[in-house]
Amino acid sequence: MRRFKSDPVPDALIDRLLRLADLSPSVGNSQPWRIVNIKDSAVRAAVVENFESQRRKSAEAYSDERANLYSKLKLAGFDAAPVHLAVFCDHDAAQGHGLGRQTMPETLESSCACMVTTLWLAAREAGLGMGWVSIVDPAKISAMLGAPAHWKFIGYLLLGWPEEEHLDPELERLGWQPRTPFETRYSELGSSASTVGASESGQRAKMGTVTLVGAGPGDPDLLTVKALRALQSADAVLFDDLVAKPILACVRPGAQLIDVGKRGYRKSCKQPDINAEIIRLAREGLSVVRLKSGDPLIFGRAGEEISACQEAGVPISVVAGVTSAQGAAAGLKVALTHRDYARRLQFITAHDRRGHLPADIDWASVADIAATTVVYMPKRTLSELTEAAISHGLDPNTPAIAVANATRPDEQVFLSSVGKIAAELDAAHPDGPVLVMIGEALRHATTADAKEASTLASAIGGLPIAS
Repeated sequence: MRRFKSDPVPDALIDRLLRLADLSPSVGNSQPWRIVNIKDSAVRAAVVENFESQRRKSAEAYSDERANLYSKLKLAGFDAAPVHLAVFCDHDAAQGHGLGRQTMPETLESSCACMVTTLWLAAREAGLGMGWVSIVDPAKISAMLGAPAHWKFIGYLLLGWPEEEHLDPELERLGWQPRTPFETRYSELGSSASTVGASESGQRAKMGTVTLVGAGPGDPDLLTVKALRALQSADAVLFDDLVAKPILACVRPGAQLIDVGKRGYRKSCKQPDINAEIIRLAREGLSVVRLKSGDPLIFGRAGEEISACQEAGVPISVVAGVTSAQGAAAGLKVALTHRDYARRLQFITAHDRRGHLPADIDWASVADIAATTVVYMPKRTLSELTEAAISHGLDPNTPAIAVANATRPDEQVFLSSVGKIAAELDAAHPDGPVLVMIGEALRHATTADAKEASTLASAIGGLPIAS
């Protein structure tokens, strides 16, 4: 925590938190921590001056992009934090009678760290924020506070009411250092320590993680919080060609951006090659995001990538995204289900592996008047699809809405009917991804840019609306 409000914190609350922290475990029950509550403004000012001096010296260790980023980091909250605490470790502490620290004397300082952690957790539970400042000269801080020679400076703590709340650390958000996978810090020692155990440990320490992330249909505001966190902590992002540029702008600065886009009927990456690259990067210990347009579990070949990672022993997780059907429907204020008109919603794709209309489409379901059908990737086969649906009983006057580039600034909406939508879409030839929604539930909904009075029912006939 580096951003505090200047509002005072009651002394009684600080006393309670410190007494809770004092219950922390310690080696030999030594309780070696010594806490100084600094209220003197002159002493506080001297600490700040020391911090600024050490910060300038620390900056010399960085160069180029890292130096520029360092200069922008807010590394302390001296300007507003109402509570300043200095923590020391008493190496001459009589408590504990030396138990546990004769072989490992550093456990005294580890015990102090346990106390600081307890204080930190107690402060957060009480609604306070806390920052641990280490960019100071320990000897000078000890001298200006008059600490005994056997007290070793551990850290300078700032406490106060937080100015803002975040789920992720500021250093992650600014691109300084993302959190790395748990697996890089965990290992198991098997019964054959010199062979199998050591090998497993080494492999586990190197292994990264893979996260399949749904980018949504294009509007960056439709990213989930979980998706945004994944993008801002990734080391490498493999993205589809249809992922919008504003989404890519959310990726952590410094992360690898790898275009693995697949476009129908165009030169593109092969799925086995994508799988191999995902696994390779993860085995290098990287946090890998596989970024897919819409929702990765809906016509996104997620199953193939999940299986490839599982077979390779690579940890993988999935972050759901807003699929384009949901984004398009929300923008149009169209309910995809309706208790009077559509009791069922179905997503189908209009092409198979070869780019042809799938042979296994359930035409009775498509022709069902009680269903809303959303057709993904229909550009090349829409005419064939609608003709087949009509031949199986679907009324050609059934409302149909085509949406190109759903939720994006260049979104186009085509209001029509099943019998006309293919010809009208072909004539307009919109660029970008297209989906088509079909069903009676759509007839009674208003369009997004409705111009107040425009209903779909009155628009049937093929009037395109560029939104």
